Amino acid sequence: MKKALRIILWIGGIILALAIIGAFLPGNAFVSRSITINAPASTVYGVLNDLKTYNSWMPWNQKDPYMQVQYAPVTEGKGAWYKWKSNHREVGEGQLTITESIPGKTVTTSLLFEGFDEPSVGGWELSPKNGVTEVTWRMDANMGHNPLNRWFGLFFDRMLGPDFENGLKQLKEKIENGTLKPAEPKLSLEEITAPAMQVLTIMDTARTMADVGPTLQQAYGEIGELVKNQQLDLTGMPLSWYYTGKEPYVLEAAIAVNRLPKTTSGRIRFRNVPPTRSVVVHYYGPYEKSYLAHDHIREWLKSSGNKAKGAPYDVYVDDPTTKKSMYEVRTDIIQPIE
Repeated sequence: MKKALRIILWIGGIILALAIIGAFLPGNAFVSRSITINAPASTVYGVLNDLKTYNSWMPWNQKDPYMQVQYAPVTEGKGAWYKWKSNHREVGEGQLTITESIPGKTVTTSLLFEGFDEPSVGGWELSPKNGVTEVTWRMDANMGHNPLNRWFGLFFDRMLGPDFENGLKQLKEKIENGTLKPAEPKLSLEEITAPAMQVLTIMDTARTMADVGPTLQQAYGEIGELVKNQQLDLTGMPLSWYYTGKEPYVLEAAIAVNRLPKTTSGRIRFRNVPPTRSVVVHYYGPYEKSYLAHDHIREWLKSSGNKAKGAPYDVYVDDPTTKKSMYEVRTDIIQPIE
């Protein structure tokens, strides 16, 4: 009996010692691996920014063919997520969310594993050079206050590093052999007479492409308040003019309304837009690739002998939150012509 008691006390002492030591171990663990892919950064970014491609190269997705996966309504870009559930001991259960996407540069994710209090922050950084792209996959995990998780953190790099290497190897192989590639936008062009509009507008500047969305959202919010307060009716979808084609972007956010407001406030201005002979490209794809539509218009102007008349403007025909993919979202890029 005494011997058994000593064994129990000895085991308890070891557990207590491990718990005490664990409390003083680092609260964060980090893993990072890199590889060079013989492809432009735009191609690599397009794959990483689309969660539907992950089954083709993500190592954990391939360990359990019976893994249950649930996708968000939108699977590309910021806010896209998927949840997984598996009985495989190396896969488990969790959720991955894209928290930030900067075209051609980074895709940042939040990864929450079952049993952890805080999500791990990670993602991919792209460094293009001479037509190839160095891809760095990183993860910074908050191990929380659980001593067992902190002990696990000591082996984080050793345990996950090989999976990172395997995933990057598959990503490289499948991008380079063409079996894995991003979806391409769809475009169609036609000549139209753009209708007359009465619009409330705000002029602003977005420092980078990543700032364009938040800048427009802020402007539309301000205009929306005026529309609500003065009980105006909307007569079209949100639109915006772009006065520069490179950073920083000088733009004018606008919303078409049914009548002249009694007063305007702050940055908001009102103006009439006359009907104009125009060329329009109906573009289906992510906003960051809409430059393809502008390129298409420039090529058409050159080949047709027509001349642009003023700045082009974008009409956001579809709400991205109502579509499963950004490649189903329509934007009309309209260029007035002489």
